[in-house]
Amino acid sequence: MGRVFAVCSGSGGVGKTTVALSLAVCASRAGKRTILLDASGPARSADLTLGLSGALTLDMADVAAGDAAMEAALYPAVRYPNLRLACASLHDEVTAAELSGTILALHSLCDILVIDLPTGQAALEEWMFTKDDVRIVVLRPDDASIRSTEHLLGGALPSGAQSLLLLNRTQSALLRAGQQYDANTVQMTLDCPVLGEVPEDKTIPLSAAKGRPAIECDGPAWTALSQALMPLLDV
Repeated sequence: MGRVFAVCSGSGGVGKTTVALSLAVCASRAGKRTILLDASGPARSADLTLGLSGALTLDMADVAAGDAAMEAALYPAVRYPNLRLACASLHDEVTAAELSGTILALHSLCDILVIDLPTGQAALEEWMFTKDDVRIVVLRPDDASIRSTEHLLGGALPSGAQSLLLLNRTQSALLRAGQQYDANTVQMTLDCPVLGEVPEDKTIPLSAAKGRPAIECDGPAWTALSQALMPLLDV
């Protein structure tokens, strides 16, 4: 059974998909059979970065309905031989929880299953998590993002799994101005461990436009992402 990494956020614009993509690419480059499940519905963007926007015709909703075979709805990422992309739904808002049976089937096909959950959602079926699985909550270290994350974490975490915060789009100037908070403050406020801090990086959207995930960008973010994510994969 593959390990599950559920990537979520309380609000948009914090880099949730950036982190999910980076984790999936890290895992694939480490030689692990990896599936990235984009559960963002019409707001999905992982296929654009992976160069698969014109290739996707089937989704997990089709598989769950019996209209498609599982393998037909898994799309290989050309640049990453160990990575395949799946979408919960290409057209509608279908939560990962609604596809729990299909997601369980994905476990047997990979070593690492990364789920990019819809913004504002963090719930999965309790039986889908084990002690080795992780929920990564992505946020900016500012008041609005912390408040939305606090609401997100209000739900009970499935037994055995752990939650970790990843502070993204941090800016030292905003920290000095009191508009962002340091990792210790965020950790104490939300009573949840901080996995790492990733600085604001203008090269990320430029890299995405060229089909390169943030983990391969030319700016400072890639180092911080690598240091935060690689230890999770035990490599």
